[in-house]
Amino acid sequence: MAGVGDAQLRDGAALLRVTDLEVDYPTKEGVVRAVSGVSFDVLRGETVGLVGESGCGKSTTGRAILRLPAPSRGSVHFDGVEVTALSFERMRELRGRLQMIFQDPISSLNPRRRVRDIVAEGLVIRGGGGRAEVAERVAKALDDVGLDPATAGSRRPSEFSGGQCQRICIARVLVLEPELIVCDEPVSALDVSVQAQILNLLASVKASYGLSLLFISHDLSVVRHICDRVVVMYLGRVCEVGPTERVFQRPAHPYTRLLMESVPGAAADRPPGDRAKAELPSVLAPPSGCYFRTRCPLAVDRCATETPVTREVAPGQYVACHLAEA
Repeated sequence: MAGVGDAQLRDGAALLRVTDLEVDYPTKEGVVRAVSGVSFDVLRGETVGLVGESGCGKSTTGRAILRLPAPSRGSVHFDGVEVTALSFERMRELRGRLQMIFQDPISSLNPRRRVRDIVAEGLVIRGGGGRAEVAERVAKALDDVGLDPATAGSRRPSEFSGGQCQRICIARVLVLEPELIVCDEPVSALDVSVQAQILNLLASVKASYGLSLLFISHDLSVVRHICDRVVVMYLGRVCEVGPTERVFQRPAHPYTRLLMESVPGAAADRPPGDRAKAELPSVLAPPSGCYFRTRCPLAVDRCATETPVTREVAPGQYVACHLAEA
């Protein structure tokens, strides 16, 4: 399953193109390869979902794209510019076009600063605008996320709920007029009713600002609702890529089917032999060949010796599995 390759990269000019991305973390026990050979792209105006169980490397991938920290190896092209090769100064200039919304809205806001100063911080750092212009843009951003600039601007994050804090985080991003936003599980820390409000808000600002989104989540129902394309990851590698409805309706990979079974009611018609076995392997000593083979009900000898390469099994649908069929 979990394999390598870049067959899933589309022809033409993508806003974001990630190729063979790798992220290593040295530990006392050895090197943890959190991301290993990940490739995908995001077109202008598109929302791409990055999904997988906890620990699969999806958040690490999102952060590496923004060099938080920088990837160990691989290529990240944003609007034709190689991000990994930029100097500190040039990367700082680019960050206004490439922004991130973090998972925990409360901890990502400075509790000692007022909301108007938090939202304005990026503009102040970038410079080039007067005080009146900055105030006007901050007010517009707050208004666009459903907060009253007159009352919210002078308050501090502790005076707001989690959902309101996430709106402030979105406003902080929008004020810089980005082209791509990496959304790192932006609704997982919120109540279900508030999640819907934030998702609707993201859809609204995406349309009004002409944004592209990389939406990282483990919640498949959310991904199906908001994403045009989905990238499925397991243990730091890509296993399946394709149009969201195609992947959800006809998953081609055993691990993707396992994820679908995690949604209540989705596994009722699946035979027991189609479900995973064994425990998640150690990231310090991943299995040889296909990373998923120790849990895969379909594994054969070839899976232990040969790393699968992504290949097209249906129009626009790619899978990294020796045995997968359309």
